[in-house]
Amino acid sequence: MTDRTAKTTDSPEKRRRLRSLLRCVFLWFAGLNYWIVVGGFVILGLALMQTESFDSFAILCFLLAGILPVVFQTIGDDEETHGYAYEISHGERVRYIISVLVWSVTPWGVLTQLLQFGGQLVAMGRYRRRYPNRERHTPRTALSLPYDGQWTVVNGGVTEETSHSWVLVSQRYAYDFVITNEDGKTHTGEGTKLDEYEAFGEPIRAPASGTVVQMKDRLRDHPHPGSGWLEWRTWDIRGNHVVIEHTDGEYSLFGHLRKDSVVVSPGDFVERGELLGECGNSGHSGEPHLHYQLQDNPNFWTAAGLVPQFRDAAVTRADDRREHHGFYRPVVHDGVAEYLWAGDRVANRG
Repeated sequence: MTDRTAKTTDSPEKRRRLRSLLRCVFLWFAGLNYWIVVGGFVILGLALMQTESFDSFAILCFLLAGILPVVFQTIGDDEETHGYAYEISHGERVRYIISVLVWSVTPWGVLTQLLQFGGQLVAMGRYRRRYPNRERHTPRTALSLPYDGQWTVVNGGVTEETSHSWVLVSQRYAYDFVITNEDGKTHTGEGTKLDEYEAFGEPIRAPASGTVVQMKDRLRDHPHPGSGWLEWRTWDIRGNHVVIEHTDGEYSLFGHLRKDSVVVSPGDFVERGELLGECGNSGHSGEPHLHYQLQDNPNFWTAAGLVPQFRDAAVTRADDRREHHGFYRPVVHDGVAEYLWAGDRVANRG
Protein backbone atom coordinates (compact mmCIF):
# COMPACT_ATOMS: atom_id res chain seq x y z
CA MET A 1 0.00 0.00 0.00
CA THR A 2 2.83 2.41 0.87
CA ASP A 3 4.78 1.75 -2.36
CA ARG A 4 1.66 2.22 -4.48
CA THR A 5 0.88 5.53 -2.76
CA ALA A 6 4.44 6.74 -3.31
CA LYS A 7 4.26 5.91 -7.01
CA THR A 8 0.95 7.78 -7.32
CA THR A 9 2.49 10.81 -5.64
CA ASP A 10 5.67 10.69 -7.73
CA SER A 11 3.84 10.47 -11.05
CA PRO A 12 2.38 14.04 -11.06
CA GLU A 13 5.70 15.40 -9.83
CA LYS A 14 7.58 13.65 -12.65
CA ARG A 15 5.11 15.00 -15.21
CA ARG A 16 5.52 18.49 -13.79
CA ARG A 17 9.30 18.26 -14.04
CA LEU A 18 9.06 16.91 -17.59
CA ARG A 19 6.78 19.81 -18.62
CA SER A 20 9.18 22.25 -16.99
CA LEU A 21 12.12 20.71 -18.86
CA LEU A 22 10.30 20.81 -22.19
CA ARG A 23 9.33 24.43 -21.58
CA CYS A 24 12.94 25.35 -20.84
CA VAL A 25 14.09 23.64 -24.05
CA PHE A 26 11.37 25.37 -26.06
CA LEU A 27 12.21 28.79 -24.63
CA TRP A 28 15.89 28.16 -25.35
CA PHE A 29 15.03 27.50 -28.99
CA ALA A 30 12.79 30.59 -29.02
CA GLY A 31 15.73 32.69 -27.84
CA LEU A 32 17.99 31.59 -30.70
CA ASN A 33 18.69 33.86 -33.63
CA TYR A 34 16.09 33.52 -36.41
CA TRP A 35 18.72 32.69 -39.00
CA ILE A 36 20.28 30.01 -36.79
CA VAL A 37 16.94 28.22 -36.47
CA VAL A 38 16.06 28.47 -40.16
CA GLY A 39 19.58 27.75 -41.42
CA GLY A 40 20.08 24.87 -38.99
CA PHE A 41 16.97 22.99 -40.10
CA VAL A 42 17.61 23.73 -43.80
CA ILE A 43 21.17 22.38 -43.54
CA LEU A 44 19.94 19.34 -41.62
CA GLY A 45 17.27 18.74 -44.26
CA LEU A 46 19.83 18.98 -47.08
CA ALA A 47 22.08 16.53 -45.24
CA LEU A 48 19.24 14.05 -44.72
CA MET A 49 18.41 14.21 -48.44
CA GLN A 50 21.80 12.66 -49.09
CA THR A 51 20.96 9.53 -47.04
CA GLU A 52 18.76 6.62 -48.03
CA SER A 53 17.47 5.73 -44.57
CA PHE A 54 16.41 9.19 -43.41
CA ASP A 55 15.74 11.15 -46.60
CA SER A 56 12.00 11.22 -45.86
CA PHE A 57 12.72 13.29 -42.74
CA ALA A 58 14.21 16.07 -44.89
CA ILE A 59 10.72 17.40 -45.67
CA LEU A 60 9.97 17.57 -41.94
CA CYS A 61 13.13 19.63 -41.40
CA PHE A 62 12.18 22.08 -44.15
CA LEU A 63 8.69 22.45 -42.64
CA LEU A 64 10.16 23.08 -39.19
CA ALA A 65 12.47 25.71 -40.68
CA GLY A 66 9.40 27.67 -41.74
CA ILE A 67 7.06 26.88 -38.84
CA LEU A 68 9.26 27.20 -35.74
CA PRO A 69 10.26 30.87 -36.22
CA VAL A 70 6.57 31.71 -36.61
CA VAL A 71 5.74 29.83 -33.41
CA PHE A 72 8.61 31.48 -31.53
CA GLN A 73 7.30 34.96 -32.42
CA THR A 74 4.31 34.28 -30.16
CA ILE A 75 6.41 33.34 -27.13
CA GLY A 76 7.43 35.90 -24.53
CA ASP A 77 10.65 34.54 -23.04
CA ASP A 78 11.47 36.97 -20.24
CA GLU A 79 9.09 39.63 -19.01
CA GLU A 80 11.79 41.03 -16.74
CA THR A 81 13.96 41.73 -19.78
CA HIS A 82 11.34 42.97 -22.19
CA GLY A 83 9.31 44.92 -19.67
CA TYR A 84 6.06 43.98 -21.33
CA ALA A 85 4.39 40.73 -22.32
CA TYR A 86 1.56 40.36 -24.80
CA GLU A 87 -1.51 38.67 -23.37
CA ILE A 88 -2.37 35.98 -25.89
CA SER A 89 -4.39 32.83 -25.39
CA HIS A 90 -3.45 29.45 -26.82
CA GLY A 91 -6.36 29.75 -29.25
CA GLU A 92 -5.17 33.14 -30.50
CA ARG A 93 -1.65 31.77 -30.85
CA VAL A 94 -2.88 28.86 -32.98
CA ARG A 95 -4.96 31.17 -35.19
CA TYR A 96 -2.02 33.54 -35.61
CA ILE A 97 0.30 30.70 -36.65
CA ILE A 98 -2.25 29.30 -39.11
CA SER A 99 -2.79 32.76 -40.62
CA VAL A 100 0.93 33.37 -41.11
CA LEU A 101 1.50 29.92 -42.58
CA VAL A 102 -1.39 30.31 -45.04
CA TRP A 103 -0.12 33.77 -46.02
CA SER A 104 3.46 32.51 -46.40
CA VAL A 105 2.52 30.09 -49.22
CA THR A 106 0.45 32.60 -51.22
CA PRO A 107 2.14 34.30 -54.20
CA TRP A 108 2.15 37.64 -52.35
CA GLY A 109 3.46 35.98 -49.19
CA VAL A 110 6.31 34.33 -51.07
CA LEU A 111 7.12 37.62 -52.80
CA THR A 112 7.16 39.47 -49.47
CA GLN A 113 9.52 36.92 -47.94
CA LEU A 114 11.85 37.22 -50.93
CA LEU A 115 11.78 41.02 -50.65
CA GLN A 116 12.55 40.85 -46.93
CA PHE A 117 15.40 38.38 -47.38
CA GLY A 118 16.85 40.24 -50.38
CA GLY A 119 16.47 43.57 -48.61
CA GLN A 120 18.36 42.22 -45.61
CA LEU A 121 21.28 41.34 -47.87
CA VAL A 122 21.26 44.82 -49.42
CA ALA A 123 21.31 46.50 -45.99
CA MET A 124 23.97 44.08 -44.80
CA GLY A 125 26.20 44.95 -47.75
CA ARG A 126 25.63 48.68 -47.28
CA TYR A 127 26.72 48.67 -43.64
CA ARG A 128 28.90 45.54 -43.60
CA ARG A 129 26.78 44.49 -40.63
CA ARG A 130 27.74 47.61 -38.65
CA TYR A 131 24.16 48.77 -38.61
CA PRO A 132 22.98 52.06 -37.09
CA ASN A 133 22.61 52.06 -33.32
CA ARG A 134 22.66 54.54 -30.42
CA GLU A 135 26.35 55.40 -31.02
CA ARG A 136 26.71 55.45 -34.81
CA HIS A 137 24.48 56.86 -37.56
CA THR A 138 22.43 58.73 -34.96
CA PRO A 139 19.59 60.74 -36.54
CA ARG A 140 19.63 64.54 -36.68
CA THR A 141 15.85 64.92 -36.82
CA ALA A 142 14.20 66.01 -33.57
CA LEU A 143 11.00 63.97 -33.37
CA SER A 144 7.76 64.62 -31.56
CA LEU A 145 5.37 61.75 -30.87
CA PRO A 146 3.15 61.23 -33.95
CA TYR A 147 -0.23 61.43 -32.20
CA ASP A 148 -2.40 63.36 -29.74
CA GLY A 149 -2.77 62.45 -26.07
CA GLN A 150 -1.20 59.53 -24.24
CA TRP A 151 -0.51 56.21 -25.95
CA THR A 152 1.17 53.00 -24.76
CA VAL A 153 4.20 51.31 -26.35
CA VAL A 154 3.37 47.60 -26.72
CA ASN A 155 6.36 46.57 -28.78
CA GLY A 156 9.83 48.02 -29.27
CA GLY A 157 13.07 49.11 -27.66
CA VAL A 158 16.68 50.00 -28.49
CA THR A 159 18.43 46.76 -27.46
CA GLU A 160 18.36 43.29 -28.96
CA GLU A 161 16.36 42.00 -25.98
CA THR A 162 13.70 44.71 -26.21
CA SER A 163 13.66 45.22 -29.99
CA HIS A 164 10.51 45.17 -32.11
CA SER A 165 12.15 42.79 -34.62
CA TRP A 166 15.92 42.68 -34.17
CA VAL A 167 16.59 40.25 -37.01
CA LEU A 168 14.69 42.47 -39.49
CA VAL A 169 17.15 45.34 -39.88
CA SER A 170 14.56 47.81 -41.18
CA GLN A 171 12.27 47.21 -38.18
CA ARG A 172 15.00 46.86 -35.55
CA TYR A 173 14.07 50.13 -33.79
CA ALA A 174 10.38 50.27 -34.71
CA TYR A 175 7.59 50.87 -32.21
CA ASP A 176 3.97 49.75 -31.98
CA PHE A 177 1.64 52.19 -30.20
CA VAL A 178 -1.89 51.64 -28.86
CA ILE A 179 -4.24 53.56 -26.58
CA THR A 180 -5.18 51.94 -23.28
CA ASN A 181 -8.15 52.93 -21.12
CA GLU A 182 -8.41 53.21 -17.33
CA ASP A 183 -8.65 49.43 -17.05
CA GLY A 184 -5.45 48.98 -19.04
CA LYS A 185 -7.36 47.52 -21.99
CA THR A 186 -7.09 48.64 -25.59
CA HIS A 187 -10.81 48.32 -26.24
CA THR A 188 -14.28 48.47 -24.76
CA GLY A 189 -16.79 45.62 -24.96
CA GLU A 190 -15.55 42.28 -26.29
CA GLY A 191 -12.96 43.80 -28.60
CA THR A 192 -14.35 42.03 -31.64
CA LYS A 193 -15.30 45.21 -33.55
CA LEU A 194 -12.93 47.84 -34.89
CA ASP A 195 -14.82 50.78 -33.42
CA GLU A 196 -14.45 49.26 -29.93
CA TYR A 197 -10.71 49.94 -30.01
CA GLU A 198 -9.48 53.13 -28.41
CA ALA A 199 -6.89 53.83 -31.14
CA PHE A 200 -9.07 53.15 -34.17
CA GLY A 201 -9.69 56.34 -36.13
CA GLU A 202 -7.41 58.49 -33.97
CA PRO A 203 -5.37 61.13 -35.86
CA ILE A 204 -1.76 60.37 -36.79
CA ARG A 205 0.50 63.40 -37.20
CA ALA A 206 3.91 64.25 -38.64
CA PRO A 207 6.59 64.02 -35.90
CA ALA A 208 8.75 66.55 -37.76
CA SER A 209 8.58 68.57 -40.96
CA GLY A 210 9.39 66.92 -44.26
CA THR A 211 8.22 65.84 -47.71
CA VAL A 212 5.82 62.96 -48.32
CA VAL A 213 7.49 60.43 -50.63
CA GLN A 214 5.07 57.46 -50.41
CA MET A 215 1.47 56.77 -49.43
CA LYS A 216 -1.13 54.02 -49.71
CA ASP A 217 -4.68 54.07 -48.34
CA ARG A 218 -6.84 51.62 -50.36
CA LEU A 219 -6.34 48.45 -48.28
CA ARG A 220 -9.20 47.35 -46.07
CA ASP A 221 -9.03 47.34 -42.28
CA HIS A 222 -8.98 43.70 -41.18
CA PRO A 223 -12.46 43.20 -39.64
CA HIS A 224 -11.50 40.59 -37.02
CA PRO A 225 -9.37 42.40 -34.42
CA GLY A 226 -8.25 40.63 -31.26
CA SER A 227 -8.99 37.16 -32.65
CA GLY A 228 -5.46 36.10 -33.50
CA TRP A 229 -6.34 35.91 -37.20
CA LEU A 230 -4.23 38.05 -39.51
CA GLU A 231 -5.14 39.48 -42.90
CA TRP A 232 -3.53 36.67 -44.93
CA ARG A 233 -4.89 38.13 -48.19
CA THR A 234 -3.04 41.43 -47.95
CA TRP A 235 -0.46 42.35 -50.58
CA ASP A 236 1.31 44.72 -48.20
CA ILE A 237 2.16 43.79 -44.61
CA ARG A 238 2.52 47.51 -43.81
CA GLY A 239 -1.08 48.09 -44.72
CA ASN A 240 -2.00 51.67 -45.60
CA HIS A 241 1.02 53.81 -44.88
CA VAL A 242 2.83 57.11 -45.30
CA VAL A 243 6.58 57.73 -45.66
CA ILE A 244 8.06 61.19 -44.99
CA GLU A 245 11.59 62.36 -45.83
CA HIS A 246 12.79 64.67 -43.04
CA THR A 247 16.36 65.11 -44.25
CA ASP A 248 18.83 63.17 -46.37
CA GLY A 249 18.93 59.60 -45.08
CA GLU A 250 16.13 60.00 -42.49
CA TYR A 251 12.61 58.83 -43.28
CA SER A 252 9.58 58.21 -41.05
CA LEU A 253 7.20 55.34 -41.88
CA PHE A 254 3.67 55.12 -40.42
CA GLY A 255 1.94 51.75 -40.93
CA HIS A 256 -1.49 50.10 -40.51
CA LEU A 257 -3.43 53.31 -41.21
CA ARG A 258 -7.21 53.35 -41.69
CA LYS A 259 -8.56 52.84 -45.19
CA ASP A 260 -9.24 56.10 -47.09
CA SER A 261 -8.00 58.22 -44.17
CA VAL A 262 -4.68 59.45 -45.61
CA VAL A 263 -4.91 63.16 -46.41
CA VAL A 264 -1.43 63.74 -47.92
CA SER A 265 0.11 62.80 -51.26
CA PRO A 266 3.68 62.27 -52.54
CA GLY A 267 5.36 65.64 -53.01
CA ASP A 268 3.40 67.39 -50.24
CA PHE A 269 5.47 69.25 -47.66
CA VAL A 270 4.15 68.79 -44.11
CA GLU A 271 4.94 70.62 -40.90
CA ARG A 272 5.44 69.03 -37.49
CA GLY A 273 2.04 68.11 -36.07
CA GLU A 274 0.23 68.19 -39.42
CA LEU A 275 -2.43 65.49 -39.93
CA LEU A 276 -1.38 62.52 -42.08
CA GLY A 277 -4.24 60.06 -41.61
CA GLU A 278 -5.92 57.90 -38.98
CA CYS A 279 -4.90 54.84 -37.00
CA GLY A 280 -6.34 51.67 -38.52
CA ASN A 281 -6.01 47.90 -38.76
CA SER A 282 -4.78 47.33 -42.32
CA GLY A 283 -1.99 44.96 -43.37
CA HIS A 284 -0.60 42.48 -40.85
CA SER A 285 -2.22 43.96 -37.76
CA GLY A 286 -3.72 42.00 -34.89
CA GLU A 287 -5.64 45.02 -33.63
CA PRO A 288 -5.75 48.76 -34.41
CA HIS A 289 -2.35 50.28 -33.64
CA LEU A 290 0.30 52.55 -35.12
CA HIS A 291 3.55 51.04 -36.39
CA TYR A 292 6.25 53.72 -36.50
CA GLN A 293 9.86 53.43 -37.60
CA LEU A 294 12.67 55.77 -38.64
CA GLN A 295 14.77 54.41 -41.52
CA ASP A 296 17.71 55.41 -43.68
CA ASN A 297 15.98 55.30 -47.09
CA PRO A 298 12.42 55.29 -48.39
CA ASN A 299 12.45 51.62 -49.46
CA PHE A 300 10.90 49.54 -46.68
CA TRP A 301 12.61 46.35 -47.81
CA THR A 302 16.19 47.58 -48.19
CA ALA A 303 16.18 50.19 -45.42
CA ALA A 304 18.07 49.96 -42.14
CA GLY A 305 16.29 51.20 -39.05
CA LEU A 306 17.56 54.27 -37.21
CA VAL A 307 17.17 54.84 -33.46
CA PRO A 308 14.48 57.54 -33.03
CA GLN A 309 14.87 60.05 -30.21
CA PHE A 310 11.56 61.58 -29.15
CA ARG A 311 11.96 65.13 -27.84
CA ASP A 312 9.80 66.50 -25.01
CA ALA A 313 8.10 63.16 -24.42
CA ALA A 314 6.43 62.63 -21.03
CA VAL A 315 7.06 58.97 -20.12
CA THR A 316 5.42 57.02 -17.30
CA ARG A 317 5.20 53.31 -16.57
CA ALA A 318 3.90 51.01 -13.86
CA ASP A 319 7.37 49.81 -12.80
CA ASP A 320 10.83 51.33 -12.27
CA ARG A 321 12.74 49.29 -14.85
CA ARG A 322 13.82 52.32 -16.87
CA GLU A 323 15.77 53.57 -13.86
CA HIS A 324 17.83 50.38 -13.75
CA HIS A 325 18.79 50.41 -17.45
CA GLY A 326 21.16 53.21 -18.42
CA PHE A 327 20.30 53.06 -22.11
CA TYR A 328 16.72 54.17 -21.32
CA ARG A 329 17.65 57.25 -19.33
CA PRO A 330 16.95 60.60 -21.04
CA VAL A 331 19.45 61.66 -23.71
CA VAL A 332 20.55 65.28 -23.30
CA HIS A 333 21.49 67.31 -26.37
CA ASP A 334 20.02 70.76 -26.92
CA GLY A 335 16.99 69.47 -25.02
CA VAL A 336 15.80 66.22 -23.45
CA ALA A 337 15.06 63.23 -25.66
CA GLU A 338 13.77 59.78 -24.76
CA TYR A 339 14.35 56.27 -26.02
CA LEU A 340 11.11 54.33 -25.60
CA TRP A 341 10.54 50.84 -24.26
CA ALA A 342 7.56 48.48 -24.41
CA GLY A 343 5.36 49.23 -21.41
CA ASP A 344 5.93 53.01 -21.52
CA ARG A 345 2.91 55.31 -21.55
CA VAL A 346 3.98 58.36 -23.52
CA ALA A 347 2.58 61.74 -24.52
CA ASN A 348 3.98 65.00 -25.87
CA ARG A 349 4.67 67.53 -23.11
CA GLY A 350 2.49 70.59 -23.26
